[in-house]
Amino acid sequence: MKKEISYFEIAKNAVNESAESDKLSKEINKSILKIDDSMSYVDFAHAVAKVLKDEYGKHNYIPFINELKKKL
Repeated sequence: MKKEISYFEIAKNAVNESAESDKLSKEINKSILKIDDSMSYVDFAHAVAKVLKDEYGKHNYIPFINELKKKL
């Protein structure tokens, strides 16, 4: 049996994702400023790629890139 999801549940999940990503983006920015306040986009991209490779796995590369493109 398929469970129906209410609009409230969808909205709540969207808010949680936004709150988490907002918090994470602030922490990432703080870390960048601590390491090098003029960090190049190349170094940043390499660091993100390393995290994706080491922590998330190859099966997440394309979904990650697709999500990133949607947000830019």
